[in-house]
Amino acid sequence: MSSSGSVRKLEVVSPVPADIDIANSVEPFHISEIAKDLNLSSNHYDLYGKYKAKVLLSVLDELQGSEDGYYVVVGGITPTPLGEGKSTTTVGLCQALGAFLDKKHTLKYIRTVKALLFC
Repeated sequence: MSSSGSVRKLEVVSPVPADIDIANSVEPFHISEIAKDLNLSSNHYDLYGKYKAKVLLSVLDELQGSEDGYYVVVGGITPTPLGEGKSTTTVGLCQALGAFLDKKHTLKYIRTVKALLFC
């Protein structure tokens, strides 16, 4: 994601701040910046506001013959007393795999009872 400058350096803070403080400490990237880094043109996705989009299935046709990615399923786990569960584990695993594999792009698809999230 470095082509458009959409890489952020992780700053380790101790003690770990509350989730809301972490969320409020950054400005989200506009989805078009992320799409550009993934080589998606504006006809490959539908916008849902500034920070969300639905990638169209027609992208699959264009990806035929491309190298496959990795698929990780995080099933039922018991959350910790601090609330870390499937979503936190999924994001952490994807970040760790991306760092380990030296990948600039890691995409996470999280399905929750309340909504579908594509991080």
